[in-house]
Amino acid sequence: MDQTLTLQTARGAVLLRGERPEDADFLYRLFRSHMLRELALMPVDDTTRESLVRMQFTAQTESYRTHYPAARFDIIEHDGAACGRIVVDDDATEACIVDFALLPEYRGAGLGTSIMAAMLARLAGRKRPVRCKVLCNNEASLRMCLRVGFVQTGGELPFLQLEWTPPDMVQAGEGGDAVGSASGRAAGGAVGGAA
Repeated sequence: MDQTLTLQTARGAVLLRGERPEDADFLYRLFRSHMLRELALMPVDDTTRESLVRMQFTAQTESYRTHYPAARFDIIEHDGAACGRIVVDDDATEACIVDFALLPEYRGAGLGTSIMAAMLARLAGRKRPVRCKVLCNNEASLRMCLRVGFVQTGGELPFLQLEWTPPDMVQAGEGGDAVGSASGRAAGGAVGGAA
C-alpha cells in the first residue's frame, strides 16, 4: 500500500507513506536502534549481537506481515526525512497499533506523543477501541500511551495490554473495563521506541 496520509500534529505535519522495498535498510536501522539497547547486557561479542538483531528483525517482519496482512505499514516522515514507522491494523471491530517506533534523535521531545494523539483522533470517528501492547519495561512508551489516554486492560508478561476508547464511546458507556481507570477509558497496540 503506497497511499499517503498526512497527520496534523502538535509538532507539525507528518507524512505517512506505505513501506517500499527500498526502505529495508531504514527499517533495519530503526529496529536496530532500540534492540541494541536491549541486547547490550548479553555476554556475547558484537558479531553475535548483530546476528541476533538481524534474526529478530527478520522474524518480526515476517510475523507482522503474516499476522496483520491487511494492516497499513507506514514510514513516518517529518520535515521531509524518514524518522520512524507505524503499523496500524484497522478492522471492523477494533484497531491495533501493531508497531510504532522513532529513530533515537526524534524521541523524547513530544513527537511520538503528537503522532499517537493524531492517529487516535483519526481513528476515533470509527467508534471502536484501539489496542496495543507495550513491553512492561519500556517506561517511555508506556508513559506516552498513558498521556494520550490509553489504560492498562491486562497483559501477559513481558507485555502490558493497553486500550484507548474514543471519547464518544466513553460518554455513551460503551468503553471496556479498564484496570486502574476511573474514567473507563482504555488503550492498546505493540509500541516500541517511540516516546
